[in-house]
Amino acid sequence: MLVWQNNRLKLVMLVVVLAVVAVGAGLIGLQTTYAERIYPGVTVQGVSVGGLTVQEATSRLTERLTDPRDLGIELLVGEHTWRLSWADVGMRYDHQRTAEAAYDVGRREVWFQRMRLLAPIGARSLHHIEPEVIPPDPERIRSLLQRAAALVDVAPSEAELHLTAQAITGASGRAGHRLDVETGVTQVVTALMNRRQSVTLSLRVVPPKLNEPEPARSQASSLLLQPFILEADDPVTDYAEEFIATQEEVVRWLRPVTEHTGDSARLVLHVDEAAVRNWLSGVASQSGPQQELDVSETLTRTIAALESGRHVAIARFQHPEGIYVVQPGDNMFDIAYNHGFPLWRFTEANPDVDPEALEIGMQLTVPSLDVLLPEPIAPGKLIEINLTQQRLRAYQDGDLVFDFTCSTGMSSTPTIAGQFQVLFKEESAFAGRWSLDMPYFMAIYQEGPEFFNGIHELPITASGHRMWASALGWPASYGCVILDVGDAEALYNWAPVGTLVRIVGQAPRPVEPDVQPQEEMEVIEPPPPD
Repeated sequence: MLVWQNNRLKLVMLVVVLAVVAVGAGLIGLQTTYAERIYPGVTVQGVSVGGLTVQEATSRLTERLTDPRDLGIELLVGEHTWRLSWADVGMRYDHQRTAEAAYDVGRREVWFQRMRLLAPIGARSLHHIEPEVIPPDPERIRSLLQRAAALVDVAPSEAELHLTAQAITGASGRAGHRLDVETGVTQVVTALMNRRQSVTLSLRVVPPKLNEPEPARSQASSLLLQPFILEADDPVTDYAEEFIATQEEVVRWLRPVTEHTGDSARLVLHVDEAAVRNWLSGVASQSGPQQELDVSETLTRTIAALESGRHVAIARFQHPEGIYVVQPGDNMFDIAYNHGFPLWRFTEANPDVDPEALEIGMQLTVPSLDVLLPEPIAPGKLIEINLTQQRLRAYQDGDLVFDFTCSTGMSSTPTIAGQFQVLFKEESAFAGRWSLDMPYFMAIYQEGPEFFNGIHELPITASGHRMWASALGWPASYGCVILDVGDAEALYNWAPVGTLVRIVGQAPRPVEPDVQPQEEMEVIEPPPPD
């Protein structure tokens, strides 16, 4: 019994040895037979390449695998769809590398794993491998997506404003969208390499820079509520008129303009200077010969009013030069005085004329009143000095505010009748030439290169004596307008620089020595502080 069991064991061992020898022989034979060929049972997408050399497999795969032009992916972008083939982006099968990969099947496995290659054909396990692929070219994808973007991109609609005299219509901005090309390149490459059938590309929302037509719409609504008025008021010549621009006219002046500040923007109203200037030129032709509309300055004021939402602007006027023909008996001083100018202003306007050699019929230039009115005229205020009455009256918007007794210049040094203004103010002016204090001094015109005539309180000598106190109401000064204590201070505090000063009438005859006390005559006689 024991002998039989031993024989049986030996038999099994023999069979195993013979099997191993057979397998080994088979493997050796397999390696020998397929040394240059792909092992049996290897397929690539259903194409059998077993038993072929790498070169033969490459040719078979080139012939039988799908053409890259027939492979592709659908691009979905919003409502648009495109078919993108592998060939469009340089993607294709790498037949050589695929054949090499097929040749490697089974050659890196251990011996007992290769045994299945010896199985009969029907029972043999097939080895399916995916073909190697040359990836798509990102630059070609980018170029194609950029061309697609031109078709799918929708620009945002900016807010709009349309102005007519009848209506103000506005539209809010609307967002657009734009193909995100760089993200799209990554999406397409990934989808192609993963053999996906389609890919939805990303659209990026592009908001409008202007969501609403503001503040232009509100500005226009305010400006077009009522007509625009230009107040043409020239107190120098007492010319007063109102020029009205209708809503139809104002609409032609306004332009909605986008104003950018950093990354933000807004719609504002700009005023068309050319359109406003054209309207003002028409106004200028109606303003009369004594005053000329200063179109440039009035244009600046009008635009400032419109931009701040006001419906009224104040016109500024210029005053033209004049011509005077010399008459018998004329002299330059009287001509200047009669026209309301200091002598030096007249000689300055006529530099080629010898004041001592006037000839009858000679034409002299009468300076513009503007040389006497360099400051903007203070609105609503007027100081009127009546030489005949020796009274100073002040008016606010036509209402009397002050009525003071004054003293003006003597006949030898008269106060000039004409149109002037407060040029500057000094609460405690000092006349160094005569060592006199002139409290509450307001200059009104330049009498000469070195001094101004003006309005001030009774002057004070170095000893503290008030001069000309008893002469108020009579011409007593050497050109200045003298007010009593308290009156000058009140006027000084009321009248700003630019206040119009109108001097009218003719001074009464000088005071005779035997009419006034000797003390008063002594006060009148000293040299003037002005």
